[in-house]
Amino acid sequence: MELKLHHLINSRSQRILWLLEELQLDYELIIHPQKVLNADAPPHKFPTLLLQQSGHEQTLTESSAIAAYLCQQKQALILNSSAHHYWDFCFYTHFSDGSFMPNLALKQVFSQIVCQTPWPVRFISLAVKATFNKSYLNPEIKTQLALLNDHLTKNTWLAGDQFSYADILLWFPLHACMHAYPDFQAYNTLECYLRQIKSRPAFQAALLKGQWSADEFQRYWEMTQ
Repeated sequence: MELKLHHLINSRSQRILWLLEELQLDYELIIHPQKVLNADAPPHKFPTLLLQQSGHEQTLTESSAIAAYLCQQKQALILNSSAHHYWDFCFYTHFSDGSFMPNLALKQVFSQIVCQTPWPVRFISLAVKATFNKSYLNPEIKTQLALLNDHLTKNTWLAGDQFSYADILLWFPLHACMHAYPDFQAYNTLECYLRQIKSRPAFQAALLKGQWSADEFQRYWEMTQ
């Protein structure tokens, strides 16, 4: 099986790069510094994983679908349906992109609207952004962080004591939330969980290969507060 990953720097495709490292799969990495695919790359979003096997090429998209496919193929980073924490595994593999990330994406949308609003009337978009953050997005994110904090107070990983691809999927929105949500420092358990993730050798290897910029990531998400 030959794998080719199209990766956008500092994007959610970093998770698939990390997954490939955890699974110890051989792959070719094509890095895109801006959200513009070159002429030789397929015209769709990041991550895009091209899989070639037995003369057949398949294009895989959607991070959670790619993770499920590869982990099922390798029979790694997944839980058996009879496992005690199987429901937690199922829930959190869908929670990250299905419930958690959309609220952060909306924060980013409003921030981009502010940046693109002409200066003389920018106070209007700033007011709209602040109101929506205060009345809807921050309360929603607070509820989600409380859920995660409570769960990880009782468990080492999302699926109990077993590291799984649910943890890989959660990392990006949770790390973004550390900069996008003003009271994140109140969740000590979540900060410890992120440090635990960063201690994994495969995670560190993926950061280097993916040309991750912590400063740029922080700047990008802090503007959403």
